[in-house]
Amino acid sequence: MRRAVKALVRRLVPFPIRRAVWRVRRNVPRVAQPLSLALPRAQAPERPIFVIGCPPAGTSALLQVLLRSPELRSIHNEGHILWDPYHHPKDRGWESDALGAEDVSERERAYIYLAVRMFVRNQRFVDKTAENCLRIPYLRELFPSATFLFLRRGAAGNVNSLIEAWKARPRFVKYRLPEPLEGLGDMSGNRWSFALIPGWRQLRSARLEEICARQYIANNEAALDGREGVDPSHWLEVAYEDLVASPVETAERLCGDLGLVFDPAIEEYAAALGSRPSSTTLSAPRPDKWKQQNREPIERILPLTAPIERRLGYEPL
Repeated sequence: MRRAVKALVRRLVPFPIRRAVWRVRRNVPRVAQPLSLALPRAQAPERPIFVIGCPPAGTSALLQVLLRSPELRSIHNEGHILWDPYHHPKDRGWESDALGAEDVSERERAYIYLAVRMFVRNQRFVDKTAENCLRIPYLRELFPSATFLFLRRGAAGNVNSLIEAWKARPRFVKYRLPEPLEGLGDMSGNRWSFALIPGWRQLRSARLEEICARQYIANNEAALDGREGVDPSHWLEVAYEDLVASPVETAERLCGDLGLVFDPAIEEYAAALGSRPSSTTLSAPRPDKWKQQNREPIERILPLTAPIERRLGYEPL
């Protein structure tokens, strides 16, 4: 019923109106910014969970599974409103979305802790933000007790989903760049989707499949490099392929690893995952979908992605 209502809204309400409403809702937590100047500083949230992975690898679906737990709560599903006010790339020469521990200011620390306390209350904070693969040291500095749940996915399927999402403009557009992309044909221009990766300017004349492949490489390399500084007890990994093939068993295992009760609502949602993709899904998952949608472009970039696939534990195609 809920999905039917959302689908009806998408058909009847123009995208600019839906986006305006979404922006208003997303900005509600900003009330914590002025309040954090007057109220006593809140403590760092205990044992938050950060779902990370190269978008769109299935992290939205995984987050929705976890949010069926009464023990967890997010801020509007993704925490852009927490991270963006102090770290828009335009304030750093449009370099990238990457952040390190040295980028944390005490002013933003006060704001983030208060916002989480106000909107998450006594539950555990869980977040999935597309840029967070590039920000693991930054997040560790803010949340020393955090657990990172890394969703990995094979390159062909993940890059295909990236291509599909880039083509779904204006959905998923994150930035309007100061310099245009010139190799995208009719899509050329200054719009960029998902995380702004280091070295993006070198891709200004690249084809779409190469931009998406470089996003896949940069996000996964950053995640694996960030893992080196995380206590192994605070790092969990799950394969997208396992989540799709065995959603209930995978969800139960993750709940155990995260110290969560395997609530019946989680089991019910996970069992229907194949027939109820997340709200960000553009087309139903199916084996080797990339071969029907973007076979030739993806075959061109597979040599680029092979090294990181091996690091992720996959045998490259």
